[in-house]
Amino acid sequence: MQPLPESGEAAAGDDMLAECLRLLAKLQATAAASRAFRRHWPSISASLSSLSASLSHPAFPSSALLLAPLASAIQVLLSVDDGPPLGHLHTVSLLSSSAASLSQLAADARLLVAPGPGGGDAEGADGLLPRLRVGSAASRAAALESLAESVGSLPPSSAAAALSAVATMLDSGDILRDSRDKAISVLAAFASSDATCRFLEQESGTVVRHLCRALESGGAGAEHACVALHPLTTASRNAAAAVAARGGVAALLGACAAGTPAAQAAAAGVLRNLASFPDLLPSFREEGALPLLLELISLGTPRAQELALGCLQNLTSGDGDECHTLKVEAFQGGALGCVKDFLESSRGDEPGLAPAFGFLRNMASFRCIAEKAVSDSFVGHVVAALGSNKAATRTEAAMALAKLCNIGSSKTQKEVGDAIPRLIWMLEAKAVTERDSAARALAALVAARGYRKLFKKLEKGIVNAVQLLDPSSRGVDPRFPVSVLLAVSQSRRCRKQMVAAGACGFLQSLLVAEVDGAKKLADCLSKGKMLGVFPWS
Repeated sequence: MQPLPESGEAAAGDDMLAECLRLLAKLQATAAASRAFRRHWPSISASLSSLSASLSHPAFPSSALLLAPLASAIQVLLSVDDGPPLGHLHTVSLLSSSAASLSQLAADARLLVAPGPGGGDAEGADGLLPRLRVGSAASRAAALESLAESVGSLPPSSAAAALSAVATMLDSGDILRDSRDKAISVLAAFASSDATCRFLEQESGTVVRHLCRALESGGAGAEHACVALHPLTTASRNAAAAVAARGGVAALLGACAAGTPAAQAAAAGVLRNLASFPDLLPSFREEGALPLLLELISLGTPRAQELALGCLQNLTSGDGDECHTLKVEAFQGGALGCVKDFLESSRGDEPGLAPAFGFLRNMASFRCIAEKAVSDSFVGHVVAALGSNKAATRTEAAMALAKLCNIGSSKTQKEVGDAIPRLIWMLEAKAVTERDSAARALAALVAARGYRKLFKKLEKGIVNAVQLLDPSSRGVDPRFPVSVLLAVSQSRRCRKQMVAAGACGFLQSLLVAEVDGAKKLADCLSKGKMLGVFPWS
């Protein structure tokens, strides 16, 4: 509860309200008969009528901070007719600016008496909204303090209005430095809640530049700015480009180097989002991002390590010369050692291991790096991750295995063989990306005779691979299940299993689409039919 005002303060407020009503009535009578007001009278008259209605409303607070500026604005207008004559241009300018001021004051007054969110009662979350929009800088600063504590409890309509008010406040020049910092922390609070984050995204065009400015200033403001920028740069390509254009990559790397642990993680999250846009890759190289990101993987908190790895995964996911150069530089900078230390120090799947395997997969596109990873015992980590309870981790591990299993090594043969039952199980996953990654890994594995023999022993492998040929399995590249089935099609038993599972019917649509290997597989199955080995299904 707010403390009740002293009787003297209440009386003073009542006097000011009464004085404003008196001045409004006087101005309406004076302006209507004055030639000086003729041009601006329609807009001024509308504002005066609105103000009179709001100030006469029972819900209008007699202590409203807008009463003092309203009285001053009316007295200025009265001086136009009562005072000494002014030059024509001076009069037009004064009336024009006064009309705008009255219009804003009328809008503020309506807000104070409007029913529902933002109007009437000065207690609770809704009562904060008028205080954010009207009054002195100090009053709005106090309202920001209250809002920062109540973001999570705001109903949707109030949350949207409150965020709009904060964005407007940041855009105005009339805001104290401490209030600006507090406003940034309020934006971070909105970003941290799933219920209110969407409202922040709606104000993206307004708030991004203020967040970038806070990012450059360092300190707590930079941490809050990173927290707010994370969902914005996730949802909007324009927001990410705006951050990069304002030198955000350098500022974010600065936060990674010298910020608090929380600031480091938040900054790494924004960098990960920016790194997903290939045209921003030069900014990362120019700012020397690689050593800082590798240092963060080695020394940061688990969450910061995960996000820094996600950033490197995005940076190395392309095929251009810039991306290839970055992979070589990362390898020379000891990236594999950092990833291995991260995997060995992680407990279970916390933090998320998916970006570590995604980065490894990207690096392994160079055969020499893949050979080094195999010799450094990465295969064991990859195969173990196929048993993770997180689909994203299993998916990235399977993609990494598809790159590494081409490197022949008797040392890893048993480990890789252990992956086959897990990959066959992944072919039944709900997530399309997981099924596709498992098919890719199996296609790479069964190309080797030793692994092919193991695959043929597991009866469900054929059935699951055939089901991926179904045209309804959208998102799975059919070339890979076709490749798996072709590898074992020399076996009469395997061919019989394929036909029984419906492969011949599925292949018809693949033949029309001219999928690689489909015709060869169809010929294999057709030969068996013509020989009367088994009927078509």
